[in-house]
Amino acid sequence: MKLKTDYNYNRGLTVLKEASKSFPDGSGVYKFIDSSDSIIYIGKAKNLRKRISSYSIDNKQTRKIKTLISLTKKLEFIKTPTEMDSLILENNLIKKIKPPFNIRLMDDKSFPFIMITKTQEWPRIRKYRGKQTTDNIFFGPFANVSVVDEVLQQLEKAFLIRSCSDNIFKSRKRPCILHQIKRCSAPCVGLITQKEYSNLVNEAILFLKGKNPKLKNSLVKIMERKSKEENYEQAAIIRDRIKAISRINFEQYSDLNNSENFDIVFLYKKFSQIHVQLFFFRSGKNLGNKDFFLSEKIFEESETVLRQFLIFFYKRNTPPNEILINFHMKNTELIKKVISPNKNIEIKRPKKGKKLELMKLVSDNILASSKDKQNINDNEPIVLKNLHKKLKLKNFPFRIEVYDNSHLSGTDAIGAMVVYQNFGFSKNHYKKFNAKTKLNRIFDDYKMMAEMIERRFNFSEEWKKELPNLIIIDGGKGQLNKVDQILKEKKLLNIDLLSISKGKNRKPSEDKIHSLTQNISLSNNDKEFYFIQKLRDEAHRFAVSSHKVKRSSKMKSSTFDQIVGIGKKTKYNLLNYFGTIENIQSASINDLKKVEGVGSQTAKKIYKEFNKIV
Repeated sequence: MKLKTDYNYNRGLTVLKEASKSFPDGSGVYKFIDSSDSIIYIGKAKNLRKRISSYSIDNKQTRKIKTLISLTKKLEFIKTPTEMDSLILENNLIKKIKPPFNIRLMDDKSFPFIMITKTQEWPRIRKYRGKQTTDNIFFGPFANVSVVDEVLQQLEKAFLIRSCSDNIFKSRKRPCILHQIKRCSAPCVGLITQKEYSNLVNEAILFLKGKNPKLKNSLVKIMERKSKEENYEQAAIIRDRIKAISRINFEQYSDLNNSENFDIVFLYKKFSQIHVQLFFFRSGKNLGNKDFFLSEKIFEESETVLRQFLIFFYKRNTPPNEILINFHMKNTELIKKVISPNKNIEIKRPKKGKKLELMKLVSDNILASSKDKQNINDNEPIVLKNLHKKLKLKNFPFRIEVYDNSHLSGTDAIGAMVVYQNFGFSKNHYKKFNAKTKLNRIFDDYKMMAEMIERRFNFSEEWKKELPNLIIIDGGKGQLNKVDQILKEKKLLNIDLLSISKGKNRKPSEDKIHSLTQNISLSNNDKEFYFIQKLRDEAHRFAVSSHKVKRSSKMKSSTFDQIVGIGKKTKYNLLNYFGTIENIQSASINDLKKVEGVGSQTAKKIYKEFNKIV
């Protein structure tokens, strides 16, 4: 949202004093509105009149509150029946309007869980995001998607539960490759009884809930017995299950019992911004942590920030039995009713015992992490500050988006967006845009860039609503003007815009930085010049690597489609058996021969074709 810089402190103070006379007593939501009729701040109050009056008390006015008052032209309120209604309304309005002076999560994706279905005849295990239901078993949330993938792989090895979709499960006529590598018991073709499979599923559920700590010991005994009976194949399968269970490396705290489910929500300041670090503990195990960066313009007290964070986060994610926070909060009962009306949860600051020790451990980790990051990126906050000042940017560049295109003679064209925020590259927010064209080739770089910017700012998805402070384009003045035209058409007038282009000899020292309003002269010895180059180079790297992946995938698909003598049915059988073209490419001749309809000659032909391009 653009802040119209019409500062007038005395006017704002007059508006506040008039509102304190006219606003009613009782609960509600109030809105600060600037001279362009934009809502710049939303708050809630138990008593609207008293809350508005408090803003005009001199000794309570911080610099940011004075800025807010100076921008305010009028105040409005919405009366609510109860304080809880005002809390809910405040939350909904902030999420919808995103006022610049309110808390705003820069990363508000839901977190992944491991889900085991209960309602199916042959339950399935998989990664899951979204609303939880009582029909299935959920374990999580996990802070890191890669950890979920690793845990899932080990759970498949440990418990041999299927992960395939229902359509694939029903269409199988022979075991897939997951069975061959001992990650599935192949219930699809009856290689395990329903009773045996149910036992495996129950073992997995108990293991994830921490209620089967002796499972590994019992499997060791079964393995030894099978070995004595000379049933070496079964003994080997159980051995692999034991290895998999050992590799599921949740950090287990010895002084936490197996039934404890809680989160630690730790609010702190770093690089003059407010951050929240969230730690997930389930069944006494640490499932990782996530750092949230909040809007740089917020000015509320820590208690207000934390209250809004808890409501924002847990209205989107299922709360645990207990939420531990790092300072005392009032009205936790009210917050609990808003985020979990049907579940009894606790929100508290630990005062003694093992959870207080954990809180101290979290504090120590955060302090160490902050020092490490400051050592690594010590100059970057200063570089950003200098960029803001030297280039006369409208906004401090907390979030920078950088754009580049890549293609090979006009083919397989792809656009790339990289994101730099909170003093580092945010790879979770990188995006790829496949160029849409009726022709197989596109040579118009202006058109490709315009298409990418159009799609980025069409706001068709939730992530697109998070706007950058600064956009950097890999290109010259022409591309810069084209992007500026699109942003103006979309009325995005408060985003700073730069581009960087190569010189005639394409030497890094000859790179030029362009602005819409001024001639930029940065020496190639300046840290700011190097910093912009670093951003551009990362966008170029991501664009080129994404293009190579797309071209490689297309080449594999094309090779597969053009193998002479391979019909649709055989291709279907190959894909059904191996799952992906990559698995077919890496398969041996003997593996290929195992597929229905593939004889020795066909297997050799497929192997030869794929290995030409390896």
